Amino acid sequence: MRIEFGASRILPRWLVLFFLGGAVVLIPWIVLMFTVPGVVNVQPRWTLVWGGFDCFLVLGFAVTAFNLMTRSPRGAVTAAMTGTMLLIDAWFDVLTTHRGGQVVSVLMAVFAEIPCAVICFYVSWRIMSLFEQAKTYLHEAGFHVRNGRLVPPEDFPRYEAPTQPESERGLGAPVGQQGLLAEQL
Repeated sequence: MRIEFGASRILPRWLVLFFLGGAVVLIPWIVLMFTVPGVVNVQPRWTLVWGGFDCFLVLGFAVTAFNLMTRSPRGAVTAAMTGTMLLIDAWFDVLTTHRGGQVVSVLMAVFAEIPCAVICFYVSWRIMSLFEQAKTYLHEAGFHVRNGRLVPPEDFPRYEAPTQPESERGLGAPVGQQGLLAEQL
């Protein structure tokens, strides 16, 4: 598995750090929420809802960072899911906070959660636009979809998996079935 920090032309390198930072920043907040009574200004029953949802946000940020580091096209899906969760989090934070903390919830939504969601949707859009561009080239080259799989034309050279173990191949060797498109992310 090849891990690289950033994507040279499709996505700026700082986006990996953004997603890693999102995961790391939320962890102390979740610990505080579950261990210090009254740290959030909501009914006690909502603390579990907030904390549980934030745990899923940590997972979304971390998986997206991993997908971007490994240049996986799945980063488009996980980034879109994380952005959606951020919008839902902002919505519920504003609606479930008591009056005393509502200003803070609105400010967090406007200046943190919504802008972070926009970044997530940007990442998803950039990755998907690459595949939209590739679709035309693949079609013109004779590729087609059969039974849910991309099938190359008959005269297309086949990929042969290396017979050496990964530890002996070196860092520059091709990995798995990622193929041509994964190199561009």
